[in-house]
Amino acid sequence: MAEEEKKHFDIYIELFCNYLRSVKSYSENTIVNYRKDLLQFAEFCYKNWNISTISNINTDIIRSYLSELRLKRRMSSTIIRKRSALSSFIRFLEQKGFMQKGLVSFPKGFRGERKLPESFTKNQITNFLLFVKNQIKNDTNVFEYRDYVMIIFLSFCGVRASELINMKKNHIDSQNCIIKVTGKGNKQRLVPFPDDFRKDINCYIRLTQMNNWEFLFCNKSGKKLTRRGLFYILVKKVEKYPDPVHMHPHKFRHTFATLLLENGADIRMIQKLLGHESIATTEKYTHLDRERKKQLYAKFHPHA
Repeated sequence: MAEEEKKHFDIYIELFCNYLRSVKSYSENTIVNYRKDLLQFAEFCYKNWNISTISNINTDIIRSYLSELRLKRRMSSTIIRKRSALSSFIRFLEQKGFMQKGLVSFPKGFRGERKLPESFTKNQITNFLLFVKNQIKNDTNVFEYRDYVMIIFLSFCGVRASELINMKKNHIDSQNCIIKVTGKGNKQRLVPFPDDFRKDINCYIRLTQMNNWEFLFCNKSGKKLTRRGLFYILVKKVEKYPDPVHMHPHKFRHTFATLLLENGADIRMIQKLLGHESIATTEKYTHLDRERKKQLYAKFHPHA
């Protein structure tokens, strides 16, 4: 894309990203992904349609772009995110008067292939937690306790990675076994944790007070743990675990929701605990639960 033409798209993309940050309070991680998605779309417009201004964007271009993503066999979740980023961007341009309303409509009906998100079984979670706890060789080692408490909150509170690393000590109400979680859009919710872990969590909090940390989970330099740092810790724990499993922070969140649903929890309660703005986001677990049961039936029933 020529420099001036690239600059034209970049200006509006940056205006949009600033709007997401200052008005919508989106997380920095979401903004980074949206910016990358929109820059990719801008490149597509120039290379395939010789489009250099936003006013030339139309429905045919949108359809062509989404079709190309499917032809490239992008993951359904990736296509849905890119579609969402583009749709939000177009709405922003229309609302601010940068683009005439009604020039663009998005094709309906694309939901992508629904796949069962990876999750752990209850036994896997229990055994892994026990393994991590047994790795604590020194009751005064704050970092060994840190890893254990992080996995407790991931497993039994269903927090996102970004929510976990931004937690502070005053977000923990150990007397009532509740944590205060700040989610997307700076919306706060209260999530309980099992009383069985109260003693270990209190022990960890006492150790952090000796280090005068601002955040609940810090690295060895005393700085807030990053998402990459969290993932690295999980990878290292798995390397030592005798029963290796693929592990990432969001897999714990899927497990949290799935186990609640399987044990009869109300979908609205699950929505509140997960911090989903829309019930539709939570309802995917009801569909996935039915599909999982069908798979188990087909696999084990003699007449299936």
